[in-house]
Amino acid sequence: MKSLFITSTLHSDWNVIFNPKLCTILESKGIQCHLPQRDTEQNGSRKEVFQQNINGIKNSEQILCVASNESVNWGGEVGFAFGIKKRIIALKKNHEIPLMLKYMADEIFETDDINNINEYIDELIKKIKK
Repeated sequence: MKSLFITSTLHSDWNVIFNPKLCTILESKGIQCHLPQRDTEQNGSRKEVFQQNINGIKNSEQILCVASNESVNWGGEVGFAFGIKKRIIALKKNHEIPLMLKYMADEIFETDDINNINEYIDELIKKIKK
C-alpha cells in the first residue's frame, strides 16, 4: 500500500471541502493518506503544526499536491518533499501551475473537472501506484 501526503491550502473554502472528499475516496481504494487538516493538530502552536507536517511528509512515500488555490505553505511542503527526494504528483485542473512545481513534479495529472473525482480517480490511482 502506498502512503500519500496530500498537500493543499487550507485558506480556501473549496480546498477545505475538497481535500477530505479526495482523501476518503483514495482511502476507500486502499491508498493510505496523511491529510494535514485531519491528521495534524491545527490548533497547536505554529511550530507544532510545522513539525507535524514535516513528519507527515517524511513518513509518506509520496506527495499528492492539489494544485488549486496554491499557497506559500503548499509551496514550502512541495519544496521540502522535493528536497528529500519524495515522489511528487500534482493534481490540477486546467490552469497553469507554478513554475517550480512544474519541474519538481514526477507526474502532473490534469483533469477538466477536478470536482468530479469519480471520473478520474482510477487513473489517478494508477499514477500513485506507479
